[in-house]
Amino acid sequence: MSASAPSFQRKGLMRLSWPLLVVTLFALLGALGNQIMLMAVSADLNAAIGIANRVFGVANDIAVLFGFGALVVVAQSLGAGAMRAAQRASIIALRASTLLGIVLALVAALGAPLFLEWLRAADHLRADASAYIWIAAAGVAFYAYQMAAFSVLRAFGRTVELLLPAIVINVVDLALLFLFLFVLDLGIVATALPTLIVRGVVVVILAWLVRRVAGVGLFTPLPPRQAGGQAWTMARLSIPSVVENSAFNIAVLVGASAVNALGRDATNAHGFALTLTALVTGVVLAMAQGNETIVGWDVGDRDPAHARRQTLRTIAGTAIAAAVLTALLWLAGPAVLPLVGLDADAVAMATTGLAISILLLPLSAVTTIAYGALRSAGDVAVPMAYSIATSALVLAPASFLFADTLGLGVAGAFWALVLNEAVKAALLLGRWLRGRWRDRPRVVEGQLEPAGAEPLGTAP
Repeated sequence: MSASAPSFQRKGLMRLSWPLLVVTLFALLGALGNQIMLMAVSADLNAAIGIANRVFGVANDIAVLFGFGALVVVAQSLGAGAMRAAQRASIIALRASTLLGIVLALVAALGAPLFLEWLRAADHLRADASAYIWIAAAGVAFYAYQMAAFSVLRAFGRTVELLLPAIVINVVDLALLFLFLFVLDLGIVATALPTLIVRGVVVVILAWLVRRVAGVGLFTPLPPRQAGGQAWTMARLSIPSVVENSAFNIAVLVGASAVNALGRDATNAHGFALTLTALVTGVVLAMAQGNETIVGWDVGDRDPAHARRQTLRTIAGTAIAAAVLTALLWLAGPAVLPLVGLDADAVAMATTGLAISILLLPLSAVTTIAYGALRSAGDVAVPMAYSIATSALVLAPASFLFADTLGLGVAGAFWALVLNEAVKAALLLGRWLRGRWRDRPRVVEGQLEPAGAEPLGTAP
């Protein structure tokens, strides 16, 4: 009896994006629920975990190294009708991401004291932050596999399937956190164990979904080399994005370090403001991810005109939506923020951050969507240079100047982000409009499988 062959069918932006939006909102609401429970136990505990998660933020950005490239290679291969190339790329991405995640987990655990010193974490918070990092570090390896699997499913247009792991990650995580924290009273251990347990379960679910959709798994033998999807191709496409993300987050940490030096209230205000604005960022990311998948299909199908129109429409609509949604968050902030345990000073600082974000998040929509579209077209080196340059020359010095030297604190950290996103948006949107990405060869050029080649998963 033969297994059913993997199949691919193009979908529109909203069909691709709405599940991604739900996934992102689940993640953000889960993060908010996590913070609320931690605040209910101790404001110091919440601050310690927030600082530790900034360390994991950098590790997780690197963990997606092969995921970015996998999306581009798999999507372009499918757009060109090259199923075996898409399957080969999927297998390589899963394997490489898993190995990378293991390395990153070790670095995060062993380097915890150094990272916390660099972040200027308060002395009384370091013990809890270090313990959290040591326990939760293994979750980075699970996260790396998870991101590669997500990229494969997104490239196949199967975003609805991502809803199941999203529910498990966030709903079960909160339930376990409540059990370990309030019922079993495990202290700092209670904050880290749910992450490990849930991510392990999600890896199993994703392995089943990838096998069902793409017909491959972590240990599936690779198709012949000529089927395409080489590791270097994915790494070449991914490394610029990973370097760019890491540079951006390191620059953000300059502002976070200045905020942390102001004390617990400033740290918590900054963290909750970012968590609330992340609800809008989730909309931006969902639209950007759906758009970059379509751009990959269009490039593989040699239809750059549609890719250009689609991207400009997505940028305009998403930027407007981001401004409106952020304004609503700002209006709701004074009523919502006290409910999570922030005092009056922290509420005032967080509300100011939300007000500044009305300008920040539409600019972020432009940069996120344009960058993703350029990457999906195979144009990665110059956009990376733009982004790193703005992080190093604009964001880092502006964060230090505004948040520390001028004493603006939380507001200064947000104003630095606005300045950075404005410069980066102008550079990236200008590059997309100039259209040089249309002259780049497809990543699957010359790699299409011979006629009659069967995709994996069809053998008896």
